[in-house]
Amino acid sequence: MLDVRNGADKLVCRIDKASKTIEIVQKGYKTTIRFLDNGQVLIKNVSMVA
Repeated sequence: MLDVRNGADKLVCRIDKASKTIEIVQKGYKTTIRFLDNGQVLIKNVSMVA
């Protein structure tokens, strides 16, 4: 995965070009955005807090 950082060098998201996926982790939640070949977008939210 490729890390994307902002101007303050903080991690904003991670991108996987092969699977067309963006992963964002913020405030205890992981959001995964996946772009499908048919034009649809799948969005999945998972709580990281145990």
